Amino acid sequence: MIRKSLILSFVSYGVVLSLGGCGKIENVQKLSTYNNYHDWAIYRGDQWGNQFSDLDQINVSNVHLLEPVWQYNTGDHTPRSLFQSSPLIADGFLYFVSPGGRVIALDAETGREIWAFDVRTQEMIDSGYSTVSRGVCYWEADGVGRLYYTMEMSLYVINAKTGRLVEEFDQDGILDLGENLGEDPTTVSVSATTPGVIFEDYFILGMRTSETFGSSPGHIRAWDARTGEIRWIFHTIPKEGEFGYDTWEWVEGETYGGANPWGGLTVDEERGWVFAGNGSPTYDFYGANRKGKNLFGNCVLALDARSGKRIWHYQTVHHDIWDMDNPPAPILVTVNHDGYERDAVVQMTKQGWMFVLDRNTGEPIFPVEERPVPPSTLPGEEAWPTQPYPLKPAPLIRQGFSEEDLSDVTPEIHATVSETYKRYTGVPMYTPHSLTPQVMLPGMSGGMEWGGASFDRKSQMLYVNVNEMPNLVDMFMVTTLVDDTGLSSENKGRLLYQANCVACHGVELQGAPPVIPSLQGITAKTDQELLTSIQQGKGIMPPYKNLPEDDIQALLAFLRDPSEKPMDRKSIQTKTVYLMDGYNRFFDNQGHPAIKPPWGSLAAVDLMRGEIKWKVPLGEYPDLVAQGIRNTGTLNWGGAVATAGGIIFIGATADEKMRAFDSKTGDVLWEHKMPYAGCATPAVFEQNGRQFVVICAGGGPKTPVRSGDAVIAFALPK
Repeated sequence: MIRKSLILSFVSYGVVLSLGGCGKIENVQKLSTYNNYHDWAIYRGDQWGNQFSDLDQINVSNVHLLEPVWQYNTGDHTPRSLFQSSPLIADGFLYFVSPGGRVIALDAETGREIWAFDVRTQEMIDSGYSTVSRGVCYWEADGVGRLYYTMEMSLYVINAKTGRLVEEFDQDGILDLGENLGEDPTTVSVSATTPGVIFEDYFILGMRTSETFGSSPGHIRAWDARTGEIRWIFHTIPKEGEFGYDTWEWVEGETYGGANPWGGLTVDEERGWVFAGNGSPTYDFYGANRKGKNLFGNCVLALDARSGKRIWHYQTVHHDIWDMDNPPAPILVTVNHDGYERDAVVQMTKQGWMFVLDRNTGEPIFPVEERPVPPSTLPGEEAWPTQPYPLKPAPLIRQGFSEEDLSDVTPEIHATVSETYKRYTGVPMYTPHSLTPQVMLPGMSGGMEWGGASFDRKSQMLYVNVNEMPNLVDMFMVTTLVDDTGLSSENKGRLLYQANCVACHGVELQGAPPVIPSLQGITAKTDQELLTSIQQGKGIMPPYKNLPEDDIQALLAFLRDPSEKPMDRKSIQTKTVYLMDGYNRFFDNQGHPAIKPPWGSLAAVDLMRGEIKWKVPLGEYPDLVAQGIRNTGTLNWGGAVATAGGIIFIGATADEKMRAFDSKTGDVLWEHKMPYAGCATPAVFEQNGRQFVVICAGGGPKTPVRSGDAVIAFALPK
């Protein structure tokens, strides 16, 4: 449903004062003409996702002089918000999405606010609404810039100069993402955290879905970028008669979801192809209802950008039951291989691998072996008997966990993690989950994540940051609802909670703080606040717009009183499934990963030879530094950008620093303490002859550090 009446768009060419979604327009004036600039107008730097800048004004000889030149604060962060937006710069404007979901345009040289676009209702603002957005897509149509921005289940198209909706696009500038998905619009719930891409006049977008039973499919769609008319759809979960349909065992009455490229898309304009790296089908950790290889889950996809037809695919995990997504969109590169140039696709994974594939065929350039993996012991589950293992490049993280991996940074920490480990069993990678608690490594946080990597075409080096964070996995049997006839509201809510919420918030509503909040004792929240959070989503939680009102009321009744109620199971229809008791990361008692360091690293990989050139720790934990424990690395979110000046810029770390590394050696050449961690990918641009590096610094619980709202630009002194 289009909610045009809820749009609050406050526009000026001067200063906008925004408090609680309200604004005052002052000092209206036209921006001066900008010249001699070098833009960063595409998410991840270019259509290929290379995250590389040809600028060299800032280089290894002078980067130590870099200083902050302006800072802008959005004023709409919350104690648990995430700020992952990567700024775009075009025609002197700098665009980003705030933690509260506003699209904001600044003067790229000074940081002065030009306009802000806000679609939040007062109800959402009062409830502390926040969202996860990695930015906007910019496109010029007939000389007029447009921004394509997604929030919840809507796509908004905004005039890039004025901040007003482009009314000729679909319904007055707003498109409902629940339509044209090939499903009943009342039963789907999708959103998009990563910007789409433009090819010719096609706007192409991948979806974010929930990761539970009953989630929506993650199909890829293209619209007319001018009008919003649907152009094509590619079914990432194949329909009957389509390629890949026979890789599933279909169960009547089941809902099949996920298999979505939530990390974005890349484009080869010469070939007219669009590339996607898909995540796992749902439910992520138990697939008895989806036996088989499950195409196109966990696939690298090459599609015709004009028709959506499959050109080739390559599956990186068969029948994923570990949440081993392909987080970022594939990187398109040209490498010198065996004496000649070869166009390639690089897909990075949570397993710490990169699959380097021929761009024309999808065949691996470096050898990949299919190796046997253990069978599943959970009733009903049938793990796929083999998985692909790339031989080059080598994995950038450890794979599999044992007692020898337990952290020993201090004797006290080793004692606490050893005590926790007594309940668990360390297992090799690709060991299926069982009713015996396990330590899983790689965990759900990677390896590589959505921040992507930077590729230097001249040196053939790829620079990427990785995490090493184990997860504690407890599987348990639950009963889920098939027919609710004769069921009390509280018991219906319990079964709905088990089907939709327990995978994140846990069987005891305990959550996985600080990333996922506890739902225990939420009596201070009003029903309206809870309803808004469920329907609109909040932070990393996606919206659940597909839940009928009766189901939501039953869920609220259970959350208010989660105590066990008598249930006559003969009067209802249920089924048995196995779920994971929350996304529990294995931390020590001081909040550090419970594995031996390094916990976060930055690496340089020679793609010509498939070899790791160097790998260094990325970040430090201040409390350990105070004890003399250095160079541990930290959990890190957001990617790296390398430049022709021989520099790699990256924030990402829990110590709230922005760093510049020497791209040849991995040495730190400069660092700056920011007010918040820069858990986003920076942008590099030139304005009036001056090179800038800008990053959104907002920290957040995934790192975990405090949340914030700063946009900071760095440059050399004038």
